[in-house]
Amino acid sequence: MTEDPRLLPACRRQRAALLVLVSLHVVVALTMVISLVRPRQVDMTALDIPGLEELVTLAGLYVHWPYPPGWALLAVLSAVAWGHLRYARRRQVPADRRTVLARRYRRALVAVLLAVPALKSPLFVDLIMWPRAWALAFLVCVPTTVYALGLVHCVQRFRRVPVPLLLGGAGWGAIVAGGFGATMNEWWSDFSLLHFPLPDNVLDVTYLKTIGLPMVSGFFEEVGKGAGVAILFLLYRRHFDSVVSGIVLGAAVGLGFNFGESLTYMAYFDGASAGFHFWGRQVAGLMAAHTAFTAVVGAGFGIARQLHSRSQQVTTIALGFCVAAGAHFCNNSMLDYVGKESHKWFTVNDTVHALVLTPAQFLLFQGPLVVLYVLLLRRGLRSQEGGLRVALSNLPDASRAAITEPEAAVLLSPARRFRLKVDALRAAGSLRHGIAAYRRLARLHAAQLDLATEHWHRLRGEADPLAPDEATSRARVQAIKAVLAGAGP
Repeated sequence: MTEDPRLLPACRRQRAALLVLVSLHVVVALTMVISLVRPRQVDMTALDIPGLEELVTLAGLYVHWPYPPGWALLAVLSAVAWGHLRYARRRQVPADRRTVLARRYRRALVAVLLAVPALKSPLFVDLIMWPRAWALAFLVCVPTTVYALGLVHCVQRFRRVPVPLLLGGAGWGAIVAGGFGATMNEWWSDFSLLHFPLPDNVLDVTYLKTIGLPMVSGFFEEVGKGAGVAILFLLYRRHFDSVVSGIVLGAAVGLGFNFGESLTYMAYFDGASAGFHFWGRQVAGLMAAHTAFTAVVGAGFGIARQLHSRSQQVTTIALGFCVAAGAHFCNNSMLDYVGKESHKWFTVNDTVHALVLTPAQFLLFQGPLVVLYVLLLRRGLRSQEGGLRVALSNLPDASRAAITEPEAAVLLSPARRFRLKVDALRAAGSLRHGIAAYRRLARLHAAQLDLATEHWHRLRGEADPLAPDEATSRARVQAIKAVLAGAGP
């Protein structure tokens, strides 16, 4: 059946994912409306500082600078696409050609929707302002982030989320969520300073900004990251098996955001405090902070994947977001408070502060959320193992050749699967053939786990209609087995 040649996608999940992306732009538009409705309460001319009015106006324009041009481009592109598709329909252009045309326009619109917040990402600004410090920060942060992504990928003991999906989540966190979060933080910094009356003590002018920024950043940064998890959930739901998949993808988005934020703080003022921020964000707090916050958001989506009631799904996702945003707000507030007040309690040198006090603060303010997602991960892995055990013992007769009883026992043991692959690597005559045998066996195990996991979902009545059917998965396993048999020992 030919796809309906319309500008909006025909699939409900794709439309929902597009709505999530558009919602980020709506939030930014609301902040612009709020700033317009409540005019400035501070008269810059009364301060009698030359050039201050122009500087403040320029700073205000910078907050939202890519959005109005981006929205204008979206409007023009949408009008052109609508007109072109209507013209093609009147000229009776074949439906398949109109479908291709609609898909291209759709991709162009989505690219603009992604590019607008991405242009606000601090990554690009810091690269322009401090290129040398940014490049050095990039080189030292890539290995730690790749290590963390590999660790997150490897905690999946059974079916694993595809690596491109992990990398896509990390990219969203670093660029799109980073740009959206920077926009909201900058908006609050500008709004809180200029759109409220000056306090009696002019030195307290930043008080409102200080008390509000932890809450604003905690909420809207989680909105930006959670939007990425939601889009992945809508578009690739069949890869969300349980709370384990949700935690893994949420952590990947958080690691991407942490990577971008690390580059920003390490590049500031040409790397003046790069060492401290590398230690705090890429070593001591690598698996905490943003990784932990968004892992909990992802856990909500993973749990919702196995619920049948729509109200329960929405409630679970909302609770996961509220826990993450609340923990983010508390962490920001307490770290800010301790940083400002700790000098009144005791005095320590910089080394003790970095190596002792900073990890202690992370343990106290971020540790509970790390414990939470680790316990959820542990519980999810046990549930996944039990579900696969039931699914493998209840395979239909047609799938018995794809997964035999000895193979089922191997699939339930990650250690035995790894040992078999290592044995295949060592048994080959050369390293090249050994790596090829290792990869073929890994593909077989992955295909068999796909078949078993989808059967588990069918037994629970939660099969994804967009997932491959059992016959397709079974044929894939048989094809890989044929390749293995043809490869020989």
